[in-house]
Amino acid sequence: MKTKTYFILLSSLIVLGCASTSDVLTDYDPAVNFDNYSTFVICIDDLFVENTNYPNYDNNKVRQLIGDAVESEMLNKGHKTNVFNPELQAGFQLILEQKEVTLTNCEIHDEYSYWKECTIDTEIYTEETLVLYVSDLKMNQIIWQASMTCDMNRSNAKLEGYVKELVQTMYADYPRN
Repeated sequence: MKTKTYFILLSSLIVLGCASTSDVLTDYDPAVNFDNYSTFVICIDDLFVENTNYPNYDNNKVRQLIGDAVESEMLNKGHKTNVFNPELQAGFQLILEQKEVTLTNCEIHDEYSYWKECTIDTEIYTEETLVLYVSDLKMNQIIWQASMTCDMNRSNAKLEGYVKELVQTMYADYPRN
């Protein structure tokens, strides 16, 4: 019985030690002075659902919430919206991938067994990544981008707050105060 308790404790520590953290990956053009920009527009094309095979993760509501959060953060950074003559375009991509993991589960059925019974389980899961970007329209190039793994498969009650917090976290390293 002590062996089983020890095994459960060890397994728990391994699982917690392998838990991934969601870090924001950001990059920007250091030659660009972000304080020289004052106007922006949201990329309208990014508001259209692309991943129609994943309606729980990518749908009109999710896209609208992300678009609204991006606009809010751009305004918080001191930019103003201008659809007629914008200097910047802010947008996003929602990347969805199906991944597969193979798990081996070996168990001893009782105290008197000499051999472990091992089974191989295959689990398929969906991995989401949100990519935010800001591009200079005259130069026609991306001058800032950030990416982070996310999970948009949430209830409507929790989704809005989650998206706002996610986008705020990603804009924390935007090179303009």
